[in-house]
Amino acid sequence: MGSLINRHIRLTRALNLTLKAQAVILFAIVGVVLYAVFFATTPAVHDFFHEIRHSMMIIPCH
Repeated sequence: MGSLINRHIRLTRALNLTLKAQAVILFAIVGVVLYAVFFATTPAVHDFFHEIRHSMMIIPCH
């Protein structure tokens, strides 16, 4: 188990992303979250964010 942890730490330290790559990853994550909040039709997600969707008045809800 210890060697697996050491390998993971070594790989994590070796992972160097440029600022541009970090920005792309961040915007992709933010985009997915915003899509889930505003456009998801899954009942659990839709019901939880229902008031936010109505308060925005630009997102058709129903």
